[in-house]
Amino acid sequence: MIVEIGSTMIMAGVAGYSYLKTKGPATNDGEKIQRIFANSGWTVQEDGKMKTVRMRRKRKIEGGTEYVLQLPLGMSSKEIIDKQNVLEDGLNRRSKYIEFDPRDLLQVKWDKTALKQIRKIVTDKKIARKEIEIDFDGMLRIRVYNQPLAKQIDWKGDLLRNGWKVPIGFNRKEMIYHDFDKLYSLIVAGTPGYGKSQYLNMLITTLIIMQPQNVSFSLIDLKEGAEFNKFKDLKQVKRYATEPEEAKNVLEAVQEDMKKVYQDFISKGYSNVKEAGIKKRHFIIIDEGADIAGDQSCIDLLTEIGRKGRAAGFYPVYATQYPTSRSVPIDMKRNIPTRLTFVLDSGTASSNVLDQAGAEDLPMIPGRAIYKNVRCQTVQTPYMSDEQIKVCVKPHITIKGKDDQREQHLDKTESSRKRPLEFEKV
Repeated sequence: MIVEIGSTMIMAGVAGYSYLKTKGPATNDGEKIQRIFANSGWTVQEDGKMKTVRMRRKRKIEGGTEYVLQLPLGMSSKEIIDKQNVLEDGLNRRSKYIEFDPRDLLQVKWDKTALKQIRKIVTDKKIARKEIEIDFDGMLRIRVYNQPLAKQIDWKGDLLRNGWKVPIGFNRKEMIYHDFDKLYSLIVAGTPGYGKSQYLNMLITTLIIMQPQNVSFSLIDLKEGAEFNKFKDLKQVKRYATEPEEAKNVLEAVQEDMKKVYQDFISKGYSNVKEAGIKKRHFIIIDEGADIAGDQSCIDLLTEIGRKGRAAGFYPVYATQYPTSRSVPIDMKRNIPTRLTFVLDSGTASSNVLDQAGAEDLPMIPGRAIYKNVRCQTVQTPYMSDEQIKVCVKPHITIKGKDDQREQHLDKTESSRKRPLEFEKV
């Protein structure tokens, strides 16, 4: 009798557990992930049965947990990566229970305030929003972080590196760098107010600090000079334009300079500036490229600079607020494969830059971006204040504007003096 009762209780327990696993509330992130896949219709038919992902293993990582899943044949990882927000929203759905890690109790000081401390831990658990990263390397890897990425990473001098490596952003583990001598170009996109122009200002300032004698710029600020005006009198700034007509002249001048550099190192038997030992690098930085996208001659010039610039040390950085197939042409994208994208207003805009959705789902945090170099990763870009920029660039300001005007005035005066004399001789 006792054996029968015990057997009945065990079977009832197994049945109850099975029901809860399939019908009841998910009790951890792994179960939530599998439930989200089933509820979202991420299934395929295989051997006459509907199949979804299989959980293979999980492991603790810094700040969270990585879940490794196997996809059934016929299921695309791209579809899942494009709909990352579905998984993220599901994992952040509030429920009556709280996922509690016993290790959290190690933080508690067991005195009369212990209950208050535990309440705070529970409250923090409720408030904290989890974020995820997804990769596919034959297995689907979903990393679930218990805390969001830092909302601000301040720029500091220890971010500086040798050569032409510029900080892109922090990705929870480390600062990611963009090495212009290897990845010679960059497309930057983002909705106004979320870090695009601030990043360009930091980029220019950082390059000047690292390579004051070797870097030069052609700056095209098509927001009427609102962003780059602070740099126009620096000795490193060779050309500066604020209108589309001026932009074309600047790009033509850059093209001519690039040809001269080519002729110089090719005549000496070298194939690029690095082989030739040429230390100079020239950056062509355009803010709001959409304003010249309608001028095919400008786009052709940019495309040629993007195609030939690497060997000559001419590095384009093209930025736009409104990435469309027109403002970011396909030929330009082919020649500028690395991208930095801040929050955008639609999946279409994200696809125009990254070739995939994702930027539209970034949190509305200034500086939060997706950096694409073969694969995409979410970063928080370094924040450099206007005051920091002013202090850093002040030693490089010259009065070249006044000198140039004076020289032009002298040239006109000399020519006006010569003409009457020549006339009198005749």
